[in-house]
Amino acid sequence: MARPLADPRLGGQRGRRPVRPPAGFSYIDAHTHLHPAWLSKAIRRWFAEHSDWKLTYPTEPERVVAILKEHGVERFVYFSYAHKPGIAREINRWLWETAKRLPDGIPLGTVHAADADPGGIAEEALSTYGFRGLKLHIQVQRFHPDDPRLLPVYERLVRLDRVLVIHVGNLIGAPGAGEYARFERFVRVLDRFPELRASICHMGAPGTTECFELLAKYPGLYLDTTMAMSEAGLRSLGCAPVPATNELLIRWQDRILFGSDFPNIPYDYEEERRWAWERDLPLEVCRKIFNANARRFLGLDREGVE
Repeated sequence: MARPLADPRLGGQRGRRPVRPPAGFSYIDAHTHLHPAWLSKAIRRWFAEHSDWKLTYPTEPERVVAILKEHGVERFVYFSYAHKPGIAREINRWLWETAKRLPDGIPLGTVHAADADPGGIAEEALSTYGFRGLKLHIQVQRFHPDDPRLLPVYERLVRLDRVLVIHVGNLIGAPGAGEYARFERFVRVLDRFPELRASICHMGAPGTTECFELLAKYPGLYLDTTMAMSEAGLRSLGCAPVPATNELLIRWQDRILFGSDFPNIPYDYEEERRWAWERDLPLEVCRKIFNANARRFLGLDREGVE
């Protein structure tokens, strides 16, 4: 049995009746997944064969959206990934076609470092399809974030003022793939492209402490809470239950994004949000983490998108 969180800086204790959000509280989920059917089946098969995760939420786009809506999610960012070279354009085209049916969804494109023309694929995703950014799942894709072949990709992100979502500092993905997510390799990217707006998935768990330290140096850097702020999520990641303290959340309240990894989570969706209300965080901090920060990160308000 998991022990209750004992650190008073964390706020509420496990088992305490959670404080509920006010009526009409609205969420933007900055980290969800939609994949072509063939890829969804392959991903579910991988988890069934290589983990003890029980993934039961549906993967069909319309059903995913319906569940998110039931949970008060106003907008949601979704992405897929090219786990091998040569398929990024097909996936991006599917994401673009799917977006036509999902007006509240915000797709991000994909690219692989070993594609014949990573820069051209990024240009098509960002300019032709109008995606607000790109997602790199480098542990699964198995390349380093500072791979020279990605330089044209980062250049286009900066030039077009689009965002990057990336896994760094954690061990999610294929077995043994953690070697690709070392912090120092991504820091080289941030140093070379200081204007890049980027979000680190899962708060870099188990390297959450290092991720918060990076925020002080890189003003365009954000962290998403996906699986990193709940005991259920941390157990699934194989990390010790040491989420960020209230002190850190309040200090960096403008640079944290709510994410869930839905529908690929082996527990109830509400686990990804309950922690905030159990901790008695200031309501304004919650409004930023669960909505306003994503609007700013994605440029929704700047472009007048409601």
